[in-house]
Amino acid sequence: MDKRQSEPTDGDPSAPVAATARQISAVLNSLPAMIGYWDRELRSRFANDAYVGWIGRTPEQIRGLHMRDVVGEEAFRENQSYLAGVLAGKQQLFGQTIVNASGQTRQAQISYMPDVQDGQVQGFFVMVTDITDRVLAERREHRDASRYRALASSIPSVFVLLFDADLRYIIAEGQELAAFGHAPAELEGRTIHEVLSPELAAELEPRYRAALAGEEVGWTRKIGQRTFSLTARPVDAADGISAGMVVAVDITDRLQRERTWAALHEIATAVARSAAPLDISVRVAAILQRLFAVDSAAVVRFTGSRSADIVAMAPRLPAEVDRVQTFAPGDTSAAATVAFTGKPAIVAYEPGRGPVGEQLFAGGFRAGAAAPIRVHGELWGAIVLTSRARDGVSGSMLDRLAEFAELVEIAIGNTEAWEMLEHKASTDALTGLLNRRAFESRLARELEAADTSGAPLSLVVLDIDSFKKVNDSFGHPAGDEVLIEVASRLRDTSRKGEVLARLGGEEFVWMLPGTGGEDAVQAAERARRSISTAPFPGIGALTISAGVCELADAGKAHLMDRADQALYRAKQYGRNSTVRYRDGT
Repeated sequence: MDKRQSEPTDGDPSAPVAATARQISAVLNSLPAMIGYWDRELRSRFANDAYVGWIGRTPEQIRGLHMRDVVGEEAFRENQSYLAGVLAGKQQLFGQTIVNASGQTRQAQISYMPDVQDGQVQGFFVMVTDITDRVLAERREHRDASRYRALASSIPSVFVLLFDADLRYIIAEGQELAAFGHAPAELEGRTIHEVLSPELAAELEPRYRAALAGEEVGWTRKIGQRTFSLTARPVDAADGISAGMVVAVDITDRLQRERTWAALHEIATAVARSAAPLDISVRVAAILQRLFAVDSAAVVRFTGSRSADIVAMAPRLPAEVDRVQTFAPGDTSAAATVAFTGKPAIVAYEPGRGPVGEQLFAGGFRAGAAAPIRVHGELWGAIVLTSRARDGVSGSMLDRLAEFAELVEIAIGNTEAWEMLEHKASTDALTGLLNRRAFESRLARELEAADTSGAPLSLVVLDIDSFKKVNDSFGHPAGDEVLIEVASRLRDTSRKGEVLARLGGEEFVWMLPGTGGEDAVQAAERARRSISTAPFPGIGALTISAGVCELADAGKAHLMDRADQALYRAKQYGRNSTVRYRDGT
C-alpha cells in the first residue's frame, strides 16, 4: 500500500474529499451551461456560477430555495410534467424559451437527470444549455430552404438541388425533377453516391466539389427528348460557403425555337433566291424531318376537296404510298383529316381506315401528325409528320408543327407570289406567250447550251399577213382575238421543249432547240397550214409568213437577224410562205 495514500492531509481525514469537491466545483463553474442539483423537495442544493447570467442571483443566494421561488411561478408551472417525470426516475430532455437576467430571450435545451440511490430518487441534476445561436441558424436554414423550395416549385421548367459538404441532398424540388427519374423524397437526406448511378455520381462529384470550393460550373444534359442546362454554384453564408446548389433549367423549347428559326432562315434564303415552289417544298420536308426527328415528313398540296398531291417527302416516298392521293369518306390519315376539318390532327395508322391510311400502314408507319397550310386565306395543303412508332408523335409536337406551318405559309405564299410576278413580268399579257425580254433571255441560255454541246438549234420568225387590214376593217378588239387565236394554234403546233414568244404587234418567234434547219422549215410549214386552212370566226381566212434560220448558218450574234431577213423575203415572195436563210442568202 502506498503510504502517502494512508496518511491524512494536515491531520484532517475529510481533506481529500473537500479538495475533490472544490475541484469539481471549479470545473462546473467554468462551464457556460447552467448546472445545478435539486432535492426531492425541489430545493436548490447546488448551482454553478452560470446561474448568475441566467437568473441574476448567485448560487449562495438560491441555495435552499424552492424552484418556484427561483424560476418564477409561470416557468415552474410549465415544467410540472418534466419534474414529475424526473422524480419518477426518468430522464427529461426538452427545449424552452427563457428570458435571462439581461432581459434577452434565449433558446435553451434543458436536461433533468434523476439521482437514484438504493432504488430511490434522491433528487436530480439540471443542465441548461444556451442553444440560441444553433436555433437561429436552424431557423435561417429552414427559412432559406423554404425560399429555395418555393422558388423551385413556382418556376416552370426548373428544378433546384441543395447539397451539403458531404454531397448529401438537403433540398430536391422543382417541376422538372421527375424528368430525371427521381422524386424529392428519394433524394433528400441521401448522398449522390447513395441515390445516383456510379457513373452519374462520378460525373457530378467534381462539379459539386468545385461549387463547394466557390466556383460556378455549367453543363448541359439530355434526358429523353428534353435538354437541360445545369449550373452548380456555392451558397454563401455569413461564416463562409455553407452548401452548394444546382439549378437545372429545361432549355428544350429554347433550342427547338433556335433550330426552327435557323430552318426558317434557310427557307427564307431560298425564297429570296427565287427558288421554285417545288424546291421550297423539298427543303421544308427535309427540315421538318430533321427538326422533329421523325421517320418521314412531307408537304402535301390539296388538289380538290378529296384529293391531294405529295409535293415533297423526306427522306423519300415509299413504294407503298402513291404520290397522287384520293381521300375516301372516313379516311383517317393525317392529311385527309386536315383536308376534311382544316385543323391540325394526330392519327394512328391501322388497317381499314381508308386507302391512304392503309398505304401508310403498309409502308411501316404507325402514327402521323399534320397541320394545315393556308395561302391567301385558302386551305393550300398540309405539312405532315409520320412515325414508325405508335407514340412517335405527341401533342406538344403537334403544337410546334402548327406554329411551324404558319411560318411555312408565308414562305410558300411568297414563293407563289414571286412566281406569279415572274410569270407576269415575262409573259405577254394578251397571248400568254413569253414576251420579247423573257424570250431574249431564254434564247441567250439556249445559245450557250448549244455552243457547249454542239447540238443544232433553229429559229422561226412568223408574221400575220395583212394584219393592219384586220384592225382597220374589224377594229382592234377583233385584232386582239386574232392574235390570241394565232398564239393558240402555234402552241398546238409546237412540241415539248420548244419556246414560243410574241415579239410585238403581229410578229411571233419560235425557238426549236435540238432541231436542224430542214426540220425547222417543216415545223414552220405545219404552223403556216394551221393558220391558213381554218378561217377565223368573224374575220375569215388569214395567212402567215415565216423565216427560218439554223444556228450553224448564222452564228450566235446574227441568228435573229438572219431569221428576220428570211421572213422579209417570204413577204416579198407574196406572203403565206416559208423561207429558210442559208449560205448567206
